[in-house]
Amino acid sequence: MNISIEELISNHKSIGIASYDAGGANIINSMIKHFSNHIFLSHTDGPALDIFNADNTQREKSEIAFFKKIDLLILGTGGTDFEKSLLQKAVKKNITTISILDHFVNFSDRFLLKNEITYPHYCFVVDEPALQIAKKELKPYKNIYLCKNYYIEFMKNELNNNIKIDSEKVLYILEDIKEDWGNEPAWYLAFKNFYYNFFKKNPNLKSIIVRPHPKDKLEKYIELTKYEEVIFDTNISQLDSLNVVKKVIGIESYFLYLAKELGFDVYSSIPTNIRSPRLPKNTYKTISPRCP
Repeated sequence: MNISIEELISNHKSIGIASYDAGGANIINSMIKHFSNHIFLSHTDGPALDIFNADNTQREKSEIAFFKKIDLLILGTGGTDFEKSLLQKAVKKNITTISILDHFVNFSDRFLLKNEITYPHYCFVVDEPALQIAKKELKPYKNIYLCKNYYIEFMKNELNNNIKIDSEKVLYILEDIKEDWGNEPAWYLAFKNFYYNFFKKNPNLKSIIVRPHPKDKLEKYIELTKYEEVIFDTNISQLDSLNVVKKVIGIESYFLYLAKELGFDVYSSIPTNIRSPRLPKNTYKTISPRCP
């Protein structure tokens, strides 16, 4: 049975949206702009607060009032407890729920809160590779469907194929992954692999635009201030950075997949002797060997 998220939205009158992380928020925000005849009630926190800018949204700060006003809840699936808690409460209140998966990793953990797994009535992914991974990782849960990626469509329209082929700048996506790769943080080892084995070996590249994860504080990446080529980009929108580069590098952020779909050259900075990125293989090129 094929379920359409557009049909689910059209069949409900009082729709709430909830998100904390930027990934899910960007997808949901881009999607609801296509439903101008609906008013969406938003209950958000974290980076998502600065993302929801659709004219057909109204913010509700009170969680109690939020639940009283909706009969359908569309949520992101970030790494915090924010969406997980709202999902659990909505299911217990018999509110129809839709979760949007926006990555390729840790799917089961996105529904686990305090040793309790709560799945939504419907779960949607925005690309075919994620659909296959979700069906495998979330068994025996079966209500997983594919929907249109409105965010990629939005980004394509904004960029208008205007990729800077000869740019002297490169975009690096920071990701503080919690893995033990040695004596230094994994994110820093990955950055050094990129810096010494890619950036320094490409004489046409002059500067590195670095984007931290929206949840991270810049103090986490204080080591990068000693690299004179580094420019930090903390804008909520990625468009300014994408508009001035051709190459996008990172560890295994979903942003890399997005950049590849938009036509950019994409590389993973994970040293090849550590492990492979958890992204579709046709998304990225690798950088090797591992730096000292």
